[in-house]
This record gives sequence, structure tokens and C-alpha cells, in this order.
Amino acid sequence: MSLSETIDYIVMILMHPLFRISNTVITPLSILVFMLTLLGIYVVSRALRNYLRRRVFNRISIDEKAGAALNHVIHYLLMLIGIVLAFNFMSPESEILQSISVVLTFSLYTINNTSVTPLALISFVVIISMFWFVSQFSRKVLLPRLIAYLKLDDGSSYTFSRILHYLVMVLGILMAFQFVGIDFSGLAVVFGFLSVGIGFGLQNITSNFISGLILLLERPIQVGDRVLVGDTEGDVEEIKIRATKIKSVDNISIIVPNSEFISTRVVNWSHGDHTVRVNVDVGVSYDSDLEAVLTSLKEVATAEPEVLEEPAPEVLLMKFGDSSWDMRLRVWIANPKRHPIVRSKLNCAIVHKFRQNHIEIPYPQRDLHLRSPLPLPLGNGQSPEKEAAPKKDAAKDN
Repeated sequence: MSLSETIDYIVMILMHPLFRISNTVITPLSILVFMLTLLGIYVVSRALRNYLRRRVFNRISIDEKAGAALNHVIHYLLMLIGIVLAFNFMSPESEILQSISVVLTFSLYTINNTSVTPLALISFVVIISMFWFVSQFSRKVLLPRLIAYLKLDDGSSYTFSRILHYLVMVLGILMAFQFVGIDFSGLAVVFGFLSVGIGFGLQNITSNFISGLILLLERPIQVGDRVLVGDTEGDVEEIKIRATKIKSVDNISIIVPNSEFISTRVVNWSHGDHTVRVNVDVGVSYDSDLEAVLTSLKEVATAEPEVLEEPAPEVLLMKFGDSSWDMRLRVWIANPKRHPIVRSKLNCAIVHKFRQNHIEIPYPQRDLHLRSPLPLPLGNGQSPEKEAAPKKDAAKDN
């Protein structure tokens, strides 16, 4: 069906008689005009009442109750006028309906020997809106049931939801453009638009779009993952077409372009296996009992409920420092988002345990050596002591 035939079919549907009221034929177009008229009058009434309340009533100091009553009177009068106008517009012989029909079928421009009318543009918007509604309904009503049946995790369900949304919207756009005379059925057109976009300096947008698709399909990061981007740590909340939103541990939203996750190194604490190892370093005095130190650190790890029993905690003597034995406690936890809290709890427990067992955490020690100053030679190469001796002998001769 060509565009002109489609428009004629839509016009026929809009003008098709539904029923008759008092010798007035009611059509879908008349009902649409009736509803739009009432909606327009309501919007005008609301805007006028807000303007009067904010700009007029405050300046002339009208009582609040009197102003509210006057607002209601204005609203009812305007709505009554709107109802009268709407019923007048519902008549097929109405000049308003005839004018609307002329405007809707007026040719704006021509594409591929096809006239594009306001009705075609309205159809374009309506079709896009319909497909958007279908996408939202599928993602919020149908998709959760399918995800619950398949028992998918949050990352997989989000990826499936975004891909479904993109597919539905692309299908809607391709179908909607048929009503304005543009055929997007060929992939060459799509690639042509991409090349034009790149030529106009849209390389970053195109790169971020492709990177977003890679993130959704390859899934190096997923919604809910704890990631470290630069010096910022946070959770992935949304992966959109252009950028990914990360909510930091300080509850600050950070918008990161998708290309950053592809071209740079990103630390993902939650990728794959969620169990992570936490290292706690501490130095002890050389005078400490080594066995007591090892036992104390193991007891600290065992007493912490968030530390996993398998893999078992480990205590290592890493090196001999300048003033201490440098020890390291290695533990495993199940929730990577808790690693700062677990590290802090282990540090506090180590302080209490070492004080209980009289194990010293030494201060950094430095040796300071003092030397007497060396005599400086004079200009003639003699030291000050040797020059002072002849002067004393000369004084004795005098």
C-alpha cells in the first residue's frame, strides 16, 4: 500500500459515521476534535488560574478564599464555553472540521514522488508512541515473568531488556518512516547515515553507541557490579546508548561514556566469581613473639563473621622492615562491596588483640649520627690553627 492510499484510508476511517445524535452524524474525527477541544480549554483554564493566583491576586491583596472562589468561577465558565464549542465542532458540516480536514491533507513537501502531509507526520508520531508503549509494556509486564521463569540474574535481565527495547524502537522507526516516504529497509541507508554522522564530527557518539552494544552483549560490566573507574568506586546502575551511570559509594551519580570501559582499564570487583580476597598489612616489633603474632592474626580472621572459612585465612611474613616485621593477613569475603568495611573491622580487631597479647606495633625508627665540624683551609692552604701559632710567637717577641 502506497503512502497516498494509506492516507486516504486513514481519512476514510476518520470520517466514517459511527452514530447519529439529533440529526448530527458522529465520526471518529468529530470525537477526536471534541476531546482535543475540551483538553485545550482545560489547559487554558489551568494556565489562566495559575497566572491570576501568582501575578494578579497577590498584587491586589485579594483574600485567599475569595481568590479560590473566583478561580473556580473562571474555570467553570471556560469549561462551559469549551463544551459548547466542542459540540459545535462535532457536526460534519462544521467549518472547523472542514478546515481541519484541509489542513491534515495539505501537502508539505514531496519525497520519492510522495506528498508528505501533516496527517502523515501525526501518524509518524503516533506509531513511534505506540511502539514505545509496546516496549515499556513488554519490559515492565511481560519480561519480568519470563525472567522469573528462566531464573536470570540482574545483569542478564537488564541486558535482555535493553536489547528488546532497541529492537522494538528500531522496528517502530522503520515502520513510521514509511509514512513520510523514507525507506529504511536497506542496510546501505543505515550505514550511509552513520558515515554522514561521522563526517559531521559525531565520532564520539558513534563510538559510545557501539561501545554500549559491546557492553550489553559481551558484558564485561553488568548492572549491579562494583567497579573502580580511576579513583572512583561505585555500582553500575544503568547502561544506556551513550553512557553508563555509576552511583559512587558517596551516593554521587557519575556519568561515564561507554567508550571509557572499552578503551581503558576498569577494575570490576563483581565480575565472574563474587568472592574476593582482602589483604591487611601490619608491622610488629622485632621483640615480639612470632608465634603469638601468627596466632593473634588468625584468631582475628576467624572471629570475623564476614570472613569465609574456605579458602582459609592466611598469615604471611612479607619482609623484614627497618623497624618491624611486615605481616600480611589474607582473608576471603563473599560480598565485594563490603571490602572497605571488612578491612576496617579487621584493623580494629587487630589493635584490640595486639593490646590484649602485649604485641607492639612499633613507630618508625631513625638513627641520627652527629659529627664534629672539620677545619676549613684558608686561602694560602694553611689551617686556622697553623696560622694562629706564628701570630702568638710574634706577640712573645714584642
